[in-house]
Amino acid sequence: MKNEKLLEIYRTMVRIRTFEKATRELIKKGVIPTRMGFYTGQEAVAAGVCAVLKETDQIGSTHRPLGHLIAKGCDLKKLMSEICGKETGFNKGKAGPYHIFDPSVGALGANGIVGGSVPMVLGYALAHQLRGDGGVAVAFFGEGASNQGGVLESMNLASVWNLPLIFVCENSSPDVQTMLGHKINYPQISVDKISSRALGFGMPGDTYEGWDVMKVYRAAFEAVERARSGSGPTLLEFKVHQLTGNIEGSLEFFEDESMWDPIRRFRRELMFKGALNEEEDRWIRTSEELKVKEAVEYAIGSPEPNVEEALRGVFVEE
Repeated sequence: MKNEKLLEIYRTMVRIRTFEKATRELIKKGVIPTRMGFYTGQEAVAAGVCAVLKETDQIGSTHRPLGHLIAKGCDLKKLMSEICGKETGFNKGKAGPYHIFDPSVGALGANGIVGGSVPMVLGYALAHQLRGDGGVAVAFFGEGASNQGGVLESMNLASVWNLPLIFVCENSSPDVQTMLGHKINYPQISVDKISSRALGFGMPGDTYEGWDVMKVYRAAFEAVERARSGSGPTLLEFKVHQLTGNIEGSLEFFEDESMWDPIRRFRRELMFKGALNEEEDRWIRTSEELKVKEAVEYAIGSPEPNVEEALRGVFVEE
């Protein structure tokens, strides 16, 4: 892979981390009127998978949508405005952080319901197949969604209809914690590897280290090429570690984040290969901080939506 592509992926990971950091601060200040789930520590999955996709491909996200949305190319100013509930957001402030929808880049829905976007993404994949346009769709979901009926039914239909759909499970089950900060095991998952369920649906599936962005990229590349060629769906499971609590304000429990931090790992790899040096790294971080700062200022300075906006988009309008 050329250095330009490697640095593009790295920049995306830094952008996600920087944007989420700013978002957490706005929640603490009361600017964002809601709590939300974060993606910190999982950046390699979104960046690695979306680096393989075209703008005309679609993704469906989760209740931790920022990584997926940013990696797919959503405008940062509109994204921050939507999270802040402003009129200048993608969805006029009505979607908030959990239901953002930006069809211009193929980001067709974050979802506050666990596994809720997967059946919709199945429809996107079916549309590509019917049109014969060579497009693919990616359904992101977590380990908790892997037992949802809609997810399992979508896997079955994708296989039966041989759809160009990639199921991406981000498994953070080692990181589930009690209110006291003690780790617990998920009791409702009956298999050691969620990817092993692919066998029952007649599709390939495997499990990878989700903190290694190059492993993510290679796995996604193979799955996407398979889908584009008409060979059907794939189930990819990525083991990930959340470096913050499930929501802003919850307890953090990693004694040493560095071993799981995908950005630190990738930075070391890039510097070892000579694709990145300290000065270039500082420039990337500074430029991404500036973009995020501009997005924050844009959102704060944007107007609140009119009361009438609440009723728009509910019924078909002439």
